[in-house]
Amino acid sequence: MMTKISRESLRPIVFVSVGALFFSVLIVRLFDLQIMHGSEFREKSDNNRFRLVEIAPPRGVMRDHHGKLILTNRATYTCYGVPVELWKDDRGMSLLNSVFAMPENWLKSEIISPVRRTFLPRRIRRDLSFSELSAYEELRNQIPGAFLEIEPKRYYESGVAAHALGYVSEISKAEMDRFPGRQAGDLVGKRGLERIYDEELRGQPGYRYAVVNVYGQEITQEQDLGHVDPIPGKELWLTLDLDLQVFAESLMVDKIGAAVAIDIRTGGVLCMASAPTYDPEIFAGTLNSSDWKMLLDDPDKPMLNRAVQTMYPPGSTVKAAMLIEALESGSITPQFTVSCPGHYTVGNRTFKCWKKGGHGRVGCLDAVEQSCDVFFYTVGMRIGVDGVFRAFDRFHFGKATGVDQTSEADGNLPSTDYYNRRYGPTGWTRGFIPSISIGQGEVLFTPLQQCAYMAAVADGKYWRKPYLVKAIFDPQTDSLTTVLHDPPQAIQASQEFITMAREGMRRVVWGDRGTARAQRDELIPIGGKTGTAQNAHGDDHAWFIGFAPVDDPMIATCVLVEFGMHGSSAAAPIAAQIMKRYVIAEKGLSVTSEIAQLKN
Repeated sequence: MMTKISRESLRPIVFVSVGALFFSVLIVRLFDLQIMHGSEFREKSDNNRFRLVEIAPPRGVMRDHHGKLILTNRATYTCYGVPVELWKDDRGMSLLNSVFAMPENWLKSEIISPVRRTFLPRRIRRDLSFSELSAYEELRNQIPGAFLEIEPKRYYESGVAAHALGYVSEISKAEMDRFPGRQAGDLVGKRGLERIYDEELRGQPGYRYAVVNVYGQEITQEQDLGHVDPIPGKELWLTLDLDLQVFAESLMVDKIGAAVAIDIRTGGVLCMASAPTYDPEIFAGTLNSSDWKMLLDDPDKPMLNRAVQTMYPPGSTVKAAMLIEALESGSITPQFTVSCPGHYTVGNRTFKCWKKGGHGRVGCLDAVEQSCDVFFYTVGMRIGVDGVFRAFDRFHFGKATGVDQTSEADGNLPSTDYYNRRYGPTGWTRGFIPSISIGQGEVLFTPLQQCAYMAAVADGKYWRKPYLVKAIFDPQTDSLTTVLHDPPQAIQASQEFITMAREGMRRVVWGDRGTARAQRDELIPIGGKTGTAQNAHGDDHAWFIGFAPVDDPMIATCVLVEFGMHGSSAAAPIAAQIMKRYVIAEKGLSVTSEIAQLKN
């Protein structure tokens, strides 16, 4: 017999069953939230309260060889954004676009979209101007996903040596692929020492936690949750002389060319000035597109480091090298002379001497002193194309010196093989030789190569590879590491012949018919060689290479002035002033007292 269940008796059962089902679902959901996805939601909760902020490390400074700061850092404001917060805030991104005058949707598509799920802040704009900072502060409560940080920015103490030091700029996509671990907005070295020594200069970032409110504003820092100080980059101790660099650049104002000086005793570069120059600080912050376009469109090409990247015919500056080879090969003797009528004929071609009426009878030293072209046409024909090649190759012309600079040019050094490749074995004749014998034609060298050559002749024994960084200092460990450079390379020539060439260069200034007699100075006697390089695009280029003092050489200098016409008038005075200033400073001389002593 079935028992009839009343509606009243079913109600508790239904109520308990529904309640049990509800609580079962609740328990399952709580288990899923707290156990299965607990860590994920805990992270999101923490990120709503805490913010992990990267602390940018100060980039390593650079000092000259006296310890003076050439390149350092100063504080500037950077705007950061939290991608996961900004991605949901179209109004906030629109406000940021307007504050920083960024292209429409650039922030969303380029900065936020690729990393929209991360809480790790990304740089939006660095080096904020006062107007940008003011505009941001007015709107900051409406953009909780953005905040400001103080970061170091590159600062050039004297605004000089832009080409040698190089500059930093934001990393490109290609560079991010080559250097894993770096992110958009990071600064990396692009040229010069900044690029070559980027790893040493970068340092390591630190981090800290900050407590933020609902507006994304920082309330306080949470030291207990983790704080790592950034490790500053290492310092570069350079061979550059800041005072000399400033002086050299002042002498090259309104000119196009380069001025380089080397310490003959070490190979260290004392100054490297390229003119015209540019302000490297414009790259340290956010590069204005109009500034970049102006630099690229400038017909004088201020971004070009003419000291190492440009190649020119060296003109008569190579005549000392030619004399050494002619003597070394036995093609001539120290007593050899030539009668110069003002011209020289090879086949049906006539090559002129720079002195229209000729120099008359000249010997080896006379030829260097007076820069007689006919003498060296004759010498070139005696030693041949490959003899000319050996004359220049002895001093490492035709290949990069290996200096610690970016994009150094090799130059060009013709030989039999070169002419055969270019013209074919029957496409050229010995009529090519006179031009290359006086540094014209296909002969192309850089100002730095010329300076290293001058330093080698002045030293008399060794060619030294030029360099700018002598040591790296680590402030974290208080340790100094000397940078090892290639050992000096002996000049493969007789000391007697090198001495003769050097004496000829001394007579260029001190001889009765020297081409740079105007640079005589009893206080700091110099020697050197003038040069004029033919230029198919305008006035001839002017060269001067020199060394000082003549009796105990310390400094070698090369000055090139594009369209300067004559080395004796355009380049020699600049080189002489650079050398005198350095020697006076190094010897601790007082110009006034020394002149008084000479008069007595």
